[in-house]
Amino acid sequence: MRYVKILLVAASLAATIDARIPRLIHDRQAPAIEVTLTPAEAGDAAELVATILNIGSTDLNLLKVGTILDESLPVQKVLAVDEKGLEVPFKGIHASIQHNALTDEHFRLLKVSESVSTVISAATVHEFTASGTYTFLATGLLPVAPAGSTELSGPALTYQSNNVSLHIDAQAAAAIPKALTFASLETRTNIQDGCNVTQLAASTAALTNCETLALAAAADAADPSSARFVEYFKTNSSSTRQIVVDRLTAAAKECSTTNSGPSRYFCYDYYGLCETDGPLNAYTKFDFDFVIMCPLFYDTLPPLPQGCHRQDQATTTIHEMTHCEDVYSPHTNDFTYGYNESTALPPERALLNADNYSLYANAVYMGC
Repeated sequence: MRYVKILLVAASLAATIDARIPRLIHDRQAPAIEVTLTPAEAGDAAELVATILNIGSTDLNLLKVGTILDESLPVQKVLAVDEKGLEVPFKGIHASIQHNALTDEHFRLLKVSESVSTVISAATVHEFTASGTYTFLATGLLPVAPAGSTELSGPALTYQSNNVSLHIDAQAAAAIPKALTFASLETRTNIQDGCNVTQLAASTAALTNCETLALAAAADAADPSSARFVEYFKTNSSSTRQIVVDRLTAAAKECSTTNSGPSRYFCYDYYGLCETDGPLNAYTKFDFDFVIMCPLFYDTLPPLPQGCHRQDQATTTIHEMTHCEDVYSPHTNDFTYGYNESTALPPERALLNADNYSLYANAVYMGC
């Protein structure tokens, strides 16, 4: 019976991977990195070590922010599946980074044949409600820049680790401090109290411009002759076009109001993460539909696009709205960032990558 259970869990884990991160092992690129998961020695509940080995022929400058290498932000680094094959809920954030503010400190240079290890505390961002055996897997993409550069060059590097099974004591896991704590709010509104006059004006304008740009992008996506759509989503499939239209239309609807809708729009750092491991424009707590704008959003971004592939407040707001689960489901992820890497994604990934939507809206507005 235990052998059958292991097979069923393995099959469920494979199905979960296929559903969450399509075509991972079918992406047409030679593997450049190898990721190995091991249980942490004498670690806390659900603690693992991920070791990344450069198996390619060139040195790699791997992005740390918002990835498996991030040691500060509460982002998803592993999938966890219980004995019934159900995915353990992730309770972290999706982070939006400012592309042109990346510096050397935001990268880890990994030379050929070199490896780097990082500790993953799954219990800080996952909810283990019952004791039992859980299967863990590290899978996803790592944005990369050439050695000596901080410009994301694309394509991002795909990886899929081995499976690791651990017995998790639910009480021990619950005792581990969570990365984020939730303070209940009495009202559900788009813009929360706490904004100063300047922030309130910028936030209101960002939502208005978000609606306008998202609707324009949705109209372009509905046009089967749009070559721009194929540039950003790598397919001319009518079903893909419809999903993009629906997601952008939902984002526009959410941006059309400042006193209703499922999302909550914060102009202050609600969870205290903006300066943790920047440069963050914003981040979203997708399961609560919390959109949090960081100081960089207000201090450095223009209200509307000023050039092709460049960031601004309107398209950043579109990016964040696509992360909200109750705005449009399934919510988008941050597989990678920037024009070079986002447009190098295969269609299934581009459809679920937030930057593809913000960049696409930018391109429609600017006529790129």
